[in-house]
Amino acid sequence: MKRSHIVLLILVALLVGLLVFTYSSSNQSVTFSQAIDKPGVEVTINGTLYKEEPVLYNPEENASLTSFFMVDSEGQTMQIYLHMAQPQGLLQSESIVLDGAYKDSAFHATDMLLKCPSKYNSDNHLIADSE
Repeated sequence: MKRSHIVLLILVALLVGLLVFTYSSSNQSVTFSQAIDKPGVEVTINGTLYKEEPVLYNPEENASLTSFFMVDSEGQTMQIYLHMAQPQGLLQSESIVLDGAYKDSAFHATDMLLKCPSKYNSDNHLIADSE
């Protein structure tokens, strides 16, 4: 076998391995009801902060735990234990994307992505034409 064939086979094997890894590590986006049906399975949930309940973060007690409530796309509310410090902008966020798993009557998140209000929204921009 030629050297170029061996190199080509190794590259193809690496690409296939990368595709399998990417497919297997991508979380499925679900609702709280679906997460409850799959306890312990890593999933992604989209929702918004439930502002009727406080966000609890006490760095003196546990710097890597933030607790709050979130509403999913179906309107179901659940307590969230985010296993990291309180992200800046959580209280102002428009939407939240959490990666984690349901266990012990709550959702335990290991990662969070926040969508914050844009500084370019029509109600926030400055009107320069009026000068």
